[in-house]
Amino acid sequence: MAELDDWTCEYGGLVIGAPDSAISLVAVDGLLSLPDMRTADLALVQRHGLYPGDDYMGGRAVTLTLEVYGSTREEFTEALNAVYATFGYAERERPLRFRFPGVAGDRTAFVNVRTRKRSAPLDLNFAHRVCNVAVELFATDPYIYRDALTTYSLSAPWQGSDPKLRFSLAGSVPALPVVKLVNAKDCVIKDEVTGLWFGMTNLAGGLTIDSQAQALTATASGSNFNDRITAGSTWPEFAFGDHRLSITTLAVNAPTTAEFTWRDRWV
Repeated sequence: MAELDDWTCEYGGLVIGAPDSAISLVAVDGLLSLPDMRTADLALVQRHGLYPGDDYMGGRAVTLTLEVYGSTREEFTEALNAVYATFGYAERERPLRFRFPGVAGDRTAFVNVRTRKRSAPLDLNFAHRVCNVAVELFATDPYIYRDALTTYSLSAPWQGSDPKLRFSLAGSVPALPVVKLVNAKDCVIKDEVTGLWFGMTNLAGGLTIDSQAQALTATASGSNFNDRITAGSTWPEFAFGDHRLSITTLAVNAPTTAEFTWRDRWV
């Protein structure tokens, strides 16, 4: 989807904060906050402290404060009706897309939410065609996602070349890429910054590495080849910061190429 303008957001087709719009964005709360944690610490018997358990994130609450203004009674009514229609009861979550400078790598991003509460006063300002509306949204998935996928390509050394893939990950959550290999043969993908690598033995052709699913498959047929993964391999995972990738291969008829794809995430 197209990039949004700075300081705007979009939900259910309604763009908020656009120039000359009757619906302005006053404040947003919850996008920069860490979601509440579910802890599993256990009390120690007859000892001070707790036994540390695993922490898991809960959902993410996002509150939008909107100002609805109309130069005419008709414009005010139409804008307020649009807010009512957009932020009402919903059975499923939808993406709240936004672009705020400095947030989510300074790119258009989204969080999947649905409306939990909407409040607005009927006061003197309302009589003058101004209404401040507070909308409480909730996301069961706490992650913030970049709107566009990130894709990079890399070739194995060929005829004297020694290509490297250099990039810096903006997301605060480690990226788990899908890697599509073409003309692969016993390949090894290595991150020269972290020293981590992923390799395979007795395997050639078009292959797909899915780090999220932890599956090595044939791209065409989907056949699983996890049993061909070299011992000591680590599923490709890219943490925040700089990376430098290289590929080695036993293919001799043509260069092996790899395409890395993922979606940046933040919490």
